Amino acid sequence: MSDYVYGLNKSGLSVIKLLYNQKKIFDCWDDNKKIRHLANKHIDKLNLKKFNQKKINIYKNIYLTPGIPLNDKRFKNISNTKIKRDLDLYYESLRDEKIIAITGTNGKSTTTKLIGDILKKKYRKTFVGGNLGEPLCNSIKKSFKYTHHVVELSSFQLETIKKFNPNISIILNLSKDHLDRYKNIKNYILAKKNILNNGGKNINLISMDDDYSNRIFLDKKIKNKISFSTKKITADIFYNKDCIIDNYFHKNKKIKLLNLSLDLINSYNLQNILVSYIVCKYFKIPIKYFNESIKNFKGLPYRSLIIHNSKSKLIINNSKATNISSSLSTLENKKNIYLILGGVAKEDGFSKFKKFRNNIDQIYIYGKSRFKIKNQINLSKISIIKKNLQEVINTLWNDILGKNYKVTIVFAPACASFDQFESFEKRGAYFNQLILNKLKK
Repeated sequence: MSDYVYGLNKSGLSVIKLLYNQKKIFDCWDDNKKIRHLANKHIDKLNLKKFNQKKINIYKNIYLTPGIPLNDKRFKNISNTKIKRDLDLYYESLRDEKIIAITGTNGKSTTTKLIGDILKKKYRKTFVGGNLGEPLCNSIKKSFKYTHHVVELSSFQLETIKKFNPNISIILNLSKDHLDRYKNIKNYILAKKNILNNGGKNINLISMDDDYSNRIFLDKKIKNKISFSTKKITADIFYNKDCIIDNYFHKNKKIKLLNLSLDLINSYNLQNILVSYIVCKYFKIPIKYFNESIKNFKGLPYRSLIIHNSKSKLIINNSKATNISSSLSTLENKKNIYLILGGVAKEDGFSKFKKFRNNIDQIYIYGKSRFKIKNQINLSKISIIKKNLQEVINTLWNDILGKNYKVTIVFAPACASFDQFESFEKRGAYFNQLILNKLKK
């Protein structure tokens, strides 16, 4: 039987390349004509066949790009065992590579990069990718073999995997997200839990910092686990007063965090640092590589990065903040905030921004969900509604003229981007350009 690949974006294209290299027979399709054309450029003589719900059962495996929901009505009569993601093909194609798999609601891309930086110092043949950067299936090559894989996995990728067993599985944190795709938070968490392994010496690193993750750690059915926390001293490995306290590999050993990169100094990066330390210890990597990596770390674009800092303005671009919890964390330890929110809201709960009321001077809200967000925040005296991001920046720039204090402009939308942008990256790049244009004047 042949396979079928539906959706030929970056991850879908990597799937068809791997199937092609494995000499498997497959048909494929994308509803976007331009994307089909690009796929044909990459691989000659593709069997492009339009999706046909009546004939789809003739295929052995149906690989859906993560952008297509599993509960789409087009797939309701298809066996669950047939529907797969790129993670399924990737995992069944592995040989004896060491796998570190990372998921969570926030911070997983930064964690993936940091762990990748550390491993590359000892293991040159380290692949870093997945939901971040290079697609999973690009790691499987005929001419070259990676010895270690550090992979970021989204809930969408994890939805269909069975008996996943990486060497290290990591759950960083869990909060409400993608509720536009899931019936409830329970279903979202069930997808995330598919990352956990249950084999031999393999371990599960699980946070104790939020209620959802903590419940998973306390589940007695889950074995081989290490807890970590930025708040609780009962965790196996925790943070306290600029130190990592290790009660798992050692007994109450303190590791002082010295010379942190500016891209890691904010408190929301502490989880990333803790799990990177644990991975380092698990693989017996010299601690000097850990220290070098946290000192020299370069952050990923559009993830709470400072794009301008002067006497009058601090400007932060966190376009990656596609949910409320990520947006809120960007506001910690800041004052005189001019906050920009907007896009397509994936959840309720914007009233949580009220706890930063004393630190926020003005809120600008744009995009499809702008009225919903304004109503939920219920801070009408400091909230301004605009249609798009350009209107926001024009208004904001006029508002801060002549201020006799340093303002902090925070772009942390707390929403998906797809009402006005293809991705959070495109949104982040557009914000940078708007700011650059203003700074030039």
